[in-house]
Amino acid sequence: MKKRPITRNGYERLRAELAFLCRFVRPRVIEDLSHARSFGYKASNLQYFAARERQALVEGRIEDLRRKLSLSEIVVGQQFGTIAVGFGAHVQVENLDTGCSSIYQIVGPYESDALSGRISIESPMGRSLLGRRVGEEITVYAPGGVRSYRILAIFVS
Repeated sequence: MKKRPITRNGYERLRAELAFLCRFVRPRVIEDLSHARSFGYKASNLQYFAARERQALVEGRIEDLRRKLSLSEIVVGQQFGTIAVGFGAHVQVENLDTGCSSIYQIVGPYESDALSGRISIESPMGRSLLGRRVGEEITVYAPGGVRSYRILAIFVS
C-alpha cells in the first residue's frame, strides 16, 4: 500500500488518541460489557447489546487508527519554503466571490479537518493550492460548486 504523508503533529495526535483508547476507553468498555453480561445473554438484555455495540465501535476506531499510523509517513520540512505552497505550509487565501479571508494548513488525508483549518493535499482545494505562489488566483472545482481564490500569503511553521 502507498504511504500517505502526515505532519509530525498529526502523527502525534493520532498516536495520542490510540493510546487513550487502548489505556482508558477499552478497559472501561470491557468492564461495562462484563457487568452487562452478568444479567444474562437473553434477548431482553439491552444493556448487554449496547455494551457490545460500544465495544465494536471502540475496537473499530482502534483498528482504523493502527492502520492509518502504519500507512503514514512523517514529512518534515517543506521543499518550497515560502515561495510556493507545499506540504505543511499555512496559506492565507481570499475568496474572490465573498471577499472573506481564511488561513489553511496543507496536511495529509488522515489529519485533515476543514473546520480547524487543516485541508488535505488530496482535496480539491489542496490539489489546486500545491505549487502555487502568492498573488496567483486558483479555481477550485469542489462538490459544493466552483469557487475562486487568491493566495495572499504563505507561512511555514
